[in-house]
Order: sequence, then C-alpha cells, then structure tokens
Amino acid sequence: MTSSSQESLSKESQLYIKDLENTYHTNLVNIPSGGKISLGKNYLWLVIRGVVKIQTLTLDGELSILGLVSNDEVFGQPLSMLDPYDAYALSDCYLLPISLIEIEQNPVLTLSILKALSNRYQQTEMFLSIKAIRRMDERIKSLFIFLAERYGRESKDGILMDIRLTHQEIANILSTTRVTVTRIMSGLKESKWLALKGSKYVLNKKTTI
Repeated sequence: MTSSSQESLSKESQLYIKDLENTYHTNLVNIPSGGKISLGKNYLWLVIRGVVKIQTLTLDGELSILGLVSNDEVFGQPLSMLDPYDAYALSDCYLLPISLIEIEQNPVLTLSILKALSNRYQQTEMFLSIKAIRRMDERIKSLFIFLAERYGRESKDGILMDIRLTHQEIANILSTTRVTVTRIMSGLKESKWLALKGSKYVLNKKTTI
C-alpha cells in the first residue's frame, strides 16, 4: 500500500471516529480522574478525551502498569489474556463503548480499531525498550521524554505534560521502587531538568526531544 493510500485511510479512520463521537454522543461515559472503568468481554472502549492507565498484578503480587491509552485509542478485556486486567482514569475521561459485533460488521470501524491497536503496539514496544535501559536515571529520563512527546505542549517554562503520574505509578511502569524514583526525580528537579508546575510536570526546553 502506498504512503498516500495509508494517509487517506488514516484520515478516513479519524473522520469516522469523529462521526462516532457525534452520532453516539449520548452514549459517552464520563469517568472522573481516579475512577475505575468497568470492563466486559463483548465490547471495547474508545477514548474520546483523556488518559487511561491499564494495569495488572505480577505473579509475585506486584502492581504493573501495562500502558497508557489516550485520544482515539482503544482498550478492553477482549484485547488481553491477563487476569486481573484493570483500567483507571488518569484524568477526566470521556469514553465510548463499542460492541465487538459492530466492529465486525463495519469495515471502516474495523480499520479505525486496527489503527488504534497499531498505536498501542508501538507504545508497548517503547515501554519495553525504556524498561531495558540499565541505568535507572536514564530510564526515568527516557520515560519523561516519551511522555513529553506524546502528551506535552509548549509553554513558556518548557514542555508541559498534560498527564500526572505519581512516583509509585512511575515505579510500577519501570519495574523499580518508589523510593528509587523519588530519589532520582529529586535530583532531576535540582538540576532543573524537570520541574513541577501545579500538578503537572514540565521538561526543560533545553532537553532534547
């Protein structure tokens, strides 16, 4: 498939998702920040606005964050074989439930879901590559650079990230301890590499992204 064809399909997919929001706006579900999202075997959730974290428990009972899901991306129980598989809103979220039957019967919707799943797969690869970094300070820096690229926007102070992760959540993503994260992030703040503005992180403008 040519790049022009891929761009056309991508635009068509995005327009269809927008049409879904307009058509089924009465079905939109608002989940406040911190709220747990109900999951079922026969439907997926499409994120219209907001950020959702997906998490599970390891064999030794430790909490592990599998990924973050944001605008125009999907998540749901049918996409995982893990148990438990839980989803929580990291911000105020608006979600649209889509049944598997509807996905199967609508080719354009199927294409939209495939595009969303491709984005999720790429993020999973990125998370795995970050977790493979040996030095923990570089691992944390790489995570914040990734978050800035994905959720950041320019501000007078630097790259402001529209997402807030606690030290424990960062530790769960990177397979380390909260104490280690707190110690390293204190150093990053002292060196002005990272700052906290209100409840959001800001990356120094001199940081390479």
